[in-house]
Amino acid sequence: MNKPLLSFILAVAGWAVFHYGVFPVFTPEEPGWILNRYVYYLVFTAYLIAVNVAMKLQPPMALRGLYVFMMGYYFYDSILYPHVPWTLFITYMMLWAIGTFLYVSQDPVTFREFRAPIVKTIVGEYKMARIVVFTVLPFLVGWATYNSLYPKFAEPVELRTVHPAPPATTKVHGKTYALEEVSNPFRVDEQDNYKDSFPFLDADKSEYMKYVTEGGTVFFENCHYCHGDQLNGLGMFSHVFNPTPANFIDPGTIAMLQESFLFWRVAKGGPGLPNESTPWSSAMPPWEEHLTTDEIWKVILFEYWYTGWHPRTFDEESSVG
Repeated sequence: MNKPLLSFILAVAGWAVFHYGVFPVFTPEEPGWILNRYVYYLVFTAYLIAVNVAMKLQPPMALRGLYVFMMGYYFYDSILYPHVPWTLFITYMMLWAIGTFLYVSQDPVTFREFRAPIVKTIVGEYKMARIVVFTVLPFLVGWATYNSLYPKFAEPVELRTVHPAPPATTKVHGKTYALEEVSNPFRVDEQDNYKDSFPFLDADKSEYMKYVTEGGTVFFENCHYCHGDQLNGLGMFSHVFNPTPANFIDPGTIAMLQESFLFWRVAKGGPGLPNESTPWSSAMPPWEEHLTTDEIWKVILFEYWYTGWHPRTFDEESSVG
């Protein structure tokens, strides 16, 4: 049998066996160090490499490029959990496609090998492949266009809730917080009487400004890419998301919220949204996986300080700008 064809058959058959037979074993309700989806992905990748090496199949560069691209697609579509929003998925796959192209074009020899079957199909040397491609391609383009334009779901009966009702409690880093009772441990003055100047760079001016500076440092290291360096929701990545990142300058965002609400939303991110905030999903990651509890509170402190808003409290009706 033709070696490239055998390699392709083993790859497709192996994926089917692994995905439908092995994958459920590696995804129990309580994942462990061994039985989890990421170890499964490494095992499947090892199988794909081992089969081609052990049988000396040496697939051509075009087929290897296809393997690399599809492994990326498989990871982001089926392995990564929870599934990323569609706009973020497209962004990741564009970057993966660029990486795949760099792999197949690493030198003139590999790129010549990669494009050889494409050129031979176009010029007619592979007659059967040319007939199949130019017959099927128009139908595939038409189907893809129809599938993308035709509405799949009815419009939602209710509009999406931008600020959903928070739960009574939330668990962050193993500790349970009652959101009606918790407050920012770094807020030292309820009336914001510390704002007599713009001392962001003078962290020694007061203990409060030290916390603001630390929160601002965390914000510009992690958050400004989406929320913008002016906190207006216009970061460099903001235009690829739907819904777009929150604009903290807008009086309809943090100005009308309690700090405990922000603590819950920042810690849990988009995956922590309740059903009332769907069908659209926030692309914000659960920052509790990347930041400490103190860092989350300090970022919130910085956001209020920078925008000039004062957070709402449970016994007040409005914010003070």
